[in-house]
Amino acid sequence: MAPKRSAAKSRKAQTPETPASPGWIQLAVFIALLGAAAGLWIGRDYVSAVVAGATGGSQTQKSGPGSAEQGVPVVVAKVGTTRDDAIVGAIGTGRARQSVMLYPDETGEIQHVFVSGGDRIEQGQPIMRLDSREAELAVRVARTKLVEAERALARAEQLKERKIGSQANVDDARTVVDRTELELQQAEVALADHEIKAPFDGVVGIPKFERGDRVSPTSAVVTIDDRSELIVEFEVPEQYLARIRKGQKVDAHTPSYGDRTFEGVISHIDSRIEPTSRTVTVRASIPNKQDLLRPGMSFVVDLTVHGKTYPSVPELALQWRKGESYVWRVRDGKAERVVVRSVKRLNDTILVDGDISKGDVVVVEGVHRLRPGRLVRFAEPGSVPSS
Repeated sequence: MAPKRSAAKSRKAQTPETPASPGWIQLAVFIALLGAAAGLWIGRDYVSAVVAGATGGSQTQKSGPGSAEQGVPVVVAKVGTTRDDAIVGAIGTGRARQSVMLYPDETGEIQHVFVSGGDRIEQGQPIMRLDSREAELAVRVARTKLVEAERALARAEQLKERKIGSQANVDDARTVVDRTELELQQAEVALADHEIKAPFDGVVGIPKFERGDRVSPTSAVVTIDDRSELIVEFEVPEQYLARIRKGQKVDAHTPSYGDRTFEGVISHIDSRIEPTSRTVTVRASIPNKQDLLRPGMSFVVDLTVHGKTYPSVPELALQWRKGESYVWRVRDGKAERVVVRSVKRLNDTILVDGDISKGDVVVVEGVHRLRPGRLVRFAEPGSVPSS
């Protein structure tokens, strides 16, 4: 019986132990994963550098004695400069440099018409003449009276010298001469008023009356335009008043000539702001040497107003955080955060105002991994064109 118990004890000693509980296994796995994650976090820069090096990236300088740390790979660009220009577009109507509607000074029948519509005339050239027979007779009568008055004055002076006449008779005769001279001048002016003359060089419009028509001082007979240059008035918003000046260039377009551009300059700027529209009236002069333009044409005027010059950066370089805009600038191989103010967006470029200048290097891609003072590495940077 004793040998059987020994065999039983031996078999009991060879039976394996009870396996560990599932909770301990899960805890061990969790601790292992946590350690692996911590190791990856601590060596993230090294891993990134190895990956970048495998794709052709370049190494950076060491961060300190005996250190082999490499920078964060980024894409950069150089800061340019761009002027904050704006184009003001406005619509205006052209008018001649000088333009006049002529009216006769006298009432009468048109006797002669010396010009036709479209003719070029010079200052003082006759345009129309009214029937002036009565005015010519009045001039002849005035001249006859003047001759008689001068003879009477001569006799009065002779009688005074012979002690027959008095000084009073001479004075009366001289007064008559003066009066008849004035009458002659009035008659000559009335005769001249029967002829309509050009007040300046220009082009005659189509006459409103023909030979034989009777006109009066209220009759508009013909127009004259000096269209050697056209004047276009347009409105400019108040905000641009300080940025416009006399002599500034403008570009004008009219539907009559499609895409053709006519260049002009600002000749006058109004002295006050219109309080209702908050605009200022500007007058531009457009040369018309080829005589292509006509008074009354509509024009679209483009006026370029020049502004201040600002640093310009790519759109992707501008970052926002907590209502504040900034860029990452690279200096001495390290990233630094520079606060800037966005001024204006031009396509894929942004004008900014801040502590950056032309030639600075800013980060365009890879900004999410940057911290102040972190080393970076990049290829030869591009640049934002200056204008």
